[in-house]
Amino acid sequence: AAHGATCAALLPHVMAVNLQVIRGRDSNVDLAARFDEIGRILTGNPAAVGEDGVAWLMDLCEAMEVPSLGSHGLTHADFPALIEKAIVSSSMKGNPVQLTKAEMTEILKRAM
Repeated sequence: AAHGATCAALLPHVMAVNLQVIRGRDSNVDLAARFDEIGRILTGNPAAVGEDGVAWLMDLCEAMEVPSLGSHGLTHADFPALIEKAIVSSSMKGNPVQLTKAEMTEILKRAM
């Protein structure tokens, strides 16, 4: 799969899981406020929160017909190897929270 298509397929799911972590196990008010601001920017709604931004991105991906990861031949059997590569990738260093393997698996499942 092309890099951009893969990123597009993953983005709303990564944001959703990041929000779950930020509002849950790794409670972080400052990060939550930043995600809420993203929600307001994406939706144009001054009352929006981060989850509204996630919904907006999911709608955009659907409207743009962004293919799922599964449509590129990815299977659940590929998840462990992908996650191991993701853990050491430079892009994970920029993620606002440290994700567990279970959380990364959840992202991949959602993007299928």
